[in-house]
Amino acid sequence: VNETDANTGFVDKLYDISNNLNKKYNKVSSAYYGSTVIAVGNASQIKTDIQYTVSIAMTVLLLLLILFYRRILAPFLLFLPTVFGALIAIVALYFIRGKISAISIGIGSVLLGITIDYSLHILTHYRNNNNIKQLYQDVAKPILMSSITTAIAFFCLLFLKTQVLQDLGIFAAISAVSYTHLTLPTICSV
Repeated sequence: VNETDANTGFVDKLYDISNNLNKKYNKVSSAYYGSTVIAVGNASQIKTDIQYTVSIAMTVLLLLLILFYRRILAPFLLFLPTVFGALIAIVALYFIRGKISAISIGIGSVLLGITIDYSLHILTHYRNNNNIKQLYQDVAKPILMSSITTAIAFFCLLFLKTQVLQDLGIFAAISAVSYTHLTLPTICSV
């Protein structure tokens, strides 16, 4: 059990006690406040915000990609390497750190935009030239170089003293590199 889970349980018990007191005694009113309550509220808000931003980003991107490519399969094909890249990064971060912070996963909406650009670049080249061998020659080096520079930029977060930002750097860098290695074969398999 991590600290946030323990604090959430504690705040839930306080909430139940406060509600019971307020219901049981009409003339008594109870309230609570403190850093633990604020931390639990912030953690809850971060989780909710992550769900909203990722779902909004996914929905908008799906609609734009369906309209642009005029194929329903195209966006799902573009997102497939992103999903696997994120899963690889989550597993790696879990083995490296033993836990995963919500903020690290929250960067998913930003990474979604970065990594989808790689797929869009490849798919657009493929749409104009169906020769797989030529496609690999044209885009493999620039895409790999882009992912490596993105990963290096995120790995720079490891020099900070904040563990959440270090986790974010590990997650984003591993996600970008693993995503790129999955993109070319997936896009070209169609």
